[in-house]
Amino acid sequence: MSDRIAFLGPEGTFTETAARLVAGDGDPARLVPCGDVIEVLRAVESGDAARGVVPIENTLEGSVTATLDALAFDTDLLLEGELELPVALVAAAVDADLELSAVTEVHSHPVALSACRRWLSKHVGQAERLVAASTARAAAHVAEAGGPRLAIVNPLAAERYGLPVLARDIADRSGNSTRFVVVGTRLPAPTGWDKTSLVVFIEENRPGALLQLLEIFAERELNLTKIESRPTKHELGEYCFFLDVEGHLADERVGDALAAVKRTHRDVKVLGSYRRSGARRTAEADRIAADDAAYRESAAWLARWRERIQREPPAER
Repeated sequence: MSDRIAFLGPEGTFTETAARLVAGDGDPARLVPCGDVIEVLRAVESGDAARGVVPIENTLEGSVTATLDALAFDTDLLLEGELELPVALVAAAVDADLELSAVTEVHSHPVALSACRRWLSKHVGQAERLVAASTARAAAHVAEAGGPRLAIVNPLAAERYGLPVLARDIADRSGNSTRFVVVGTRLPAPTGWDKTSLVVFIEENRPGALLQLLEIFAERELNLTKIESRPTKHELGEYCFFLDVEGHLADERVGDALAAVKRTHRDVKVLGSYRRSGARRTAEADRIAADDAAYRESAAWLARWRERIQREPPAER
């Protein structure tokens, strides 16, 4: 199989930065830019790439619905990992000496323009805001068109298209980040710091349906880090639920919960069980391991009692 990594392009996007971290070896030849999320998934399905990297959630804008829908309805690939990257934005132009007061156009993705609203109003309030499909495409356009145009982009895009940076860290608020997922074909082994993602399809839209689902995890003291509903694409008013639960498919508690969900709902699609992003919190990981041991012990206790059940009918007197 190819060792290439497909990512949501074009070159110079935040997703390429994430894909470079996934690749790890710095070989740009391994990275394959794709036009959209579906193209990334198709590259992995066909074997043209071993893994794919796509954005799934942003601090300011929430979930990337194109990614959620593609994972739920268009592929049987699995999530193998995730990583979070801070969103760093810079203002770049063809002319390194361009005065901000002379800028007539500002090009960027709508999310980036929104994230820099105060900076733009203060420094280039006179300029027209023009929307691009991505920050990388904004950089490419400004590099080609030249003139008193400004691109609001990530540092990689400025570097990729040869644009000098006029101002750095121009986002209105710090802490904005994007979560990316690595898509492949494997279920990685548990690490003790894991997450399981799934889609649950309910039998019918009725009062208490979501509560019934959530109680399954609450009874097992499993923390849900994401709950989101999306249309099933079949009928108006018919929804499915995307859930992220702390723990691995191999964990007793998680496995017990998923079995209960499968038993009580129309269908469950496991999207993956993989290592969570961020540093491992040892105390929490130790607690999860201890709880898992308690579940195994109780299961063994029940099994011992079941072994004592009389298998043959009693003899007639």
